[in-house]
Amino acid sequence: MCRMFGIVATTPQSIAPWLTDVEPSLRSLAVADKSGEANSDGWGIGWYDRTHGVARLIKEPGPANESPLYDRTARSVSARVALAHVRRSSGTPRLIANTHPFVSGPWLFCHNGHCSGERLRERLQPKFRNSLEGDNDSEIYFALLLQYLELVSDPIEALRGAVHEVVSVGEFSGLNFLLSRGRSMYAFHYSTDPQRHSMYLQHQQGRELVASEPLGPGSWEWLPNRSLAVLTPAGHAISSLV
Repeated sequence: MCRMFGIVATTPQSIAPWLTDVEPSLRSLAVADKSGEANSDGWGIGWYDRTHGVARLIKEPGPANESPLYDRTARSVSARVALAHVRRSSGTPRLIANTHPFVSGPWLFCHNGHCSGERLRERLQPKFRNSLEGDNDSEIYFALLLQYLELVSDPIEALRGAVHEVVSVGEFSGLNFLLSRGRSMYAFHYSTDPQRHSMYLQHQQGRELVASEPLGPGSWEWLPNRSLAVLTPAGHAISSLV
């Protein structure tokens, strides 16, 4: 099922509270999420560095709760924009190439759910198809989003077009994603089982949070199914994407 977390803030923030310290944290969701199942097939943390705004990424194809590198990374990263992911495989191997988040230039992306990777691969232009490193559906989904973002100037319309193409292909359970290029973040919730592939938002002073499940205290807002939230430090705007 996978679990995700994202933050967009006015000033650089430590991400350790939500990744390691609160209960539940993203690390504890690697052991068991609200379904009682583990997300132990890999973890990754992506962020934008404070000096040049370049996308950085550290990940491993193993359980976050057993990884000293996960703890060190969670405690060392201080960023204005960051996202993190713990993976439950839908059948592809535990490999670094299959581990989220994925990066392409300034874009960072992670996914929760499943879609028809093989059928979507056929829809990719050669340059996007040839850029694939792994063999999972999530990377292919990311490549299709990038293809539309290159072709359509309005990013929301680009994402809408890509999602409609994925839906038209069929054979999907969840299309949830977090996507950023360093200034804001797109958080999309769409699933045939919205409670299973859930998404929540929380606004705090100077920062906006998104997570698959509420992490720690405070009031978390349900992101409706079929909705896209655009997160900035000042808050979020929600629109229907499907």
